[in-house]
Amino acid sequence: MAEFGTNERILRSDVTPEECKKIEKVLRSNNISYFEKWKNHSGLFKIFGGGKNAKCDIYIHMDSYEEAKKALGEHS
Repeated sequence: MAEFGTNERILRSDVTPEECKKIEKVLRSNNISYFEKWKNHSGLFKIFGGGKNAKCDIYIHMDSYEEAKKALGEHS
């Protein structure tokens, strides 16, 4: 499991590739840096899924957390 510093917070978990592109576009247009951690399936899921079912978690710096939520239209 990857370790993240105490300054990162998870913005979204288990995001599909399509959702990830939309979130990425909003964050970039608002100049908010982020990190994606992809969860790739292994074994039979990888063979039959072809990576279509991959999910990711989106992390951002805790100082940008509220700004990112506002940019994505979320409320605290």
